[in-house]
Amino acid sequence: MKKIIAVTGCPTGIAHTFMAEEALKTAAKKLNVEIKVETNGASGVENAITPEDLKDIYGVIIAADKDVNAERFNGLPVIEVPVKEAIHHPAELINKVVNGQAPRRQGFSAATDPDEKYERESFGRQIYKHLMSGVSNMLPFVVAGGILIAVSFLWGIYSADPNSPQYNVIAATLMKVGQQAFSIMVPVFTAYIAWSISGRPGMVAGFVGGLLANATRRRIPRWDHRRFCRRVFLCC
Repeated sequence: MKKIIAVTGCPTGIAHTFMAEEALKTAAKKLNVEIKVETNGASGVENAITPEDLKDIYGVIIAADKDVNAERFNGLPVIEVPVKEAIHHPAELINKVVNGQAPRRQGFSAATDPDEKYERESFGRQIYKHLMSGVSNMLPFVVAGGILIAVSFLWGIYSADPNSPQYNVIAATLMKVGQQAFSIMVPVFTAYIAWSISGRPGMVAGFVGGLLANATRRRIPRWDHRRFCRRVFLCC
């Protein structure tokens, strides 16, 4: 039986990552092809590809909109596509690999045929992947911070204000923690964009750049989220 491996990943790591995995497995079963799929989801890497898995394979399918450490497959026949391609055209990708139509990864930059859809990433595609790497790692801070701030409003819109009759210690603590989560949102975003571009050495520069952006932002009048929320509640 022919053997291939695949890696899937999307910015949020919740839906498309696992939809692509299921589509590839279903198509491989119909084509009588053995496949192992590594998923890079919100909970981390699952079913990770090992060096043993790389032996006697026809090639690799990388269906991801984020960095998935593709360098480990250098020298192997590799097809790199957006994650949606694996969801909508899994059989086409598998056939391309098993039929020997996948280029070896280190040869991507030399691809010159414009009809080879998957052999070369455009500059715009590269920018998109770097941005999505930042977004996928930033989202947990946005979600956690937003939930904590929203929960703090259960005690009242001004429950985090010590000068308000609505003041509550628990609400104030939740508000403070939520704001702290929001405050490192930009540094995390820029750090992982830099990491996607140049690895760990670039991560330091990206994180410091995000901190500088935060410091600059503090000079701008802050958005009054309490007034905004009060208006929303009044409109409802």
